Amino acid sequence: MLNIPWVDCRSEDPSYLLASLRRKLGVQGDIVSPASRAKTKEVFGEELTPSQVVERICRDVQNRGLVAVLDYSARIDNVTLDGESIRVPANELEKAHRDADPGFLTAVRRIRANVERYQKAILHQDILVETVGGYLRERYRPVRRVAVCVPGGAAAYPSTLLMTVVPAQCAGVKEIAVLVPPTKFGAYNPDILATCFELGVNEVYRLGGAHGVAALAYGTERTPKVDKIVGPGNLFVALAKKYVFGEVDI
Repeated sequence: MLNIPWVDCRSEDPSYLLASLRRKLGVQGDIVSPASRAKTKEVFGEELTPSQVVERICRDVQNRGLVAVLDYSARIDNVTLDGESIRVPANELEKAHRDADPGFLTAVRRIRANVERYQKAILHQDILVETVGGYLRERYRPVRRVAVCVPGGAAAYPSTLLMTVVPAQCAGVKEIAVLVPPTKFGAYNPDILATCFELGVNEVYRLGGAHGVAALAYGTERTPKVDKIVGPGNLFVALAKKYVFGEVDI
């Protein structure tokens, strides 16, 4: 009898390979860089999956509040912060804006106007429908408070601010907090700070990662809880947003 090995034909199907890769790289996967794995072991003393890391951080922040947030900032971001320095002061935002390149600010204003025009065009409107003996009304109201996650690991992204802050402002959100990691491309980047000032955002926190998401999802002594968290981030940010969903909208 001829013994022919079984071959999974799906393994050579481009669609199957792409779907498999997406699963591995997505929030269900555990593919991280060697440096990230080493950092996990350094911080937690053991090897953990990204999901386990995020769950541990979020629970810790929920239980210990600001103390846990500052602890993770020191151990993960290698930055020492306290209750005061965790938030970018107003004078730093104003100085960054004052010193910004005029051409850069012109571009920010032009992009803001374009985003605003589109967002206002698609803004939901209240609806009133008369029925027999009465009427039905559907009303749209903005949430009170929103947090925006802005990446800052490999590059500065003023574009993220424009694509998240402006829609919230068009919707009528009164309080917008920005989470940006304490890096040269993040909370210490003058273009990021100048864009915040230009958009009228004065609540900017030097926080990133899962501990930043948890800080605004649960609220701490220095980071009031929000109703919704938006904006991109790495795998740990995505997993944190997934973990806190229900406590806040994402």
